[in-house]
Order: sequence, then C-alpha cells, then structure tokens
Amino acid sequence: MELWIVGVLYVAGLGLLVTETVLPGVTLGVIGLAALAVSVFFGFRHHWMIGAAQIGIAVAVAPLCFMVAMRRLTLKASVEGGSFAADYGGLLGQEGQAHTNLRPAGIVVIDGRKFDVVTSGEQIDKGSRVRVSKVEGNRIVVRLA
Repeated sequence: MELWIVGVLYVAGLGLLVTETVLPGVTLGVIGLAALAVSVFFGFRHHWMIGAAQIGIAVAVAPLCFMVAMRRLTLKASVEGGSFAADYGGLLGQEGQAHTNLRPAGIVVIDGRKFDVVTSGEQIDKGSRVRVSKVEGNRIVVRLA
C-alpha cells in the first residue's frame, strides 16, 4: 500500500474517533479504530519509525478524545428543589366513595377528586363508603367507613 494511502487512512481514522466524541454511537468509533489499525499495520510495513509515530500520536489523541466525550456526556447542572410527589397527608381521616372495585387497589373519589388507593388486603365493592386510614408518601390506604 502506498504511503499516501496510509496517511489518509490514519487521518480519517483519527477524524472518525474525534467525530465519535461529538456524535456518540458505536459505528464511527469502530470504523475509525479499524482505519487506524490498518494504517498502523501498513505504516510498520513501510518503516518501523512510521508505525511507531502513528502509535505515539494515537496514544496521545485517544485520552483527549475520551476526556472530551466524558465532558459532553456528563451532567453539568444539578436539579434544585424537593420531591415531585404530591403531599397526600391532608387526606388522612377523610371519607370518600369507591369509584371502582378495590381488589385491593382501585380508585376512590374524595371531595370530587379521584385518587389511586389500596386497601389493607380486603376487597371493597364499587360505591362503598371508605375512609383514608394511612398515607405513606404517595400510597393512600383506605378501609370501609
């Protein structure tokens, strides 16, 4: 293989590796590594110094590409604020009506609003009056009123 083709393959391989850091994926990186490997192989066939120089440049460029990729792919800002979960603590002790059969999960209407609830294991028929007995985060537990 002619020396200019070895050079073009090498530059193309490095270019594809750098492009991989900007456009993450697997294909460009694999093609770039293959082009570099072929280029280094034929570089050594021309002269050992060409192959050694190619490996030296690749060893210097690869960590730089990795550092750029890590900077682009990591979270730069943190999310401020608390929980996104609604506070259902105010429902404790309130009564409502089973909108669906509770077996043991279902929907209850309290003050005109629908809530996903669970029972303590028993089945409650649709239309029955229920009372909120426990609230744990976003889990609402009801029992027959």
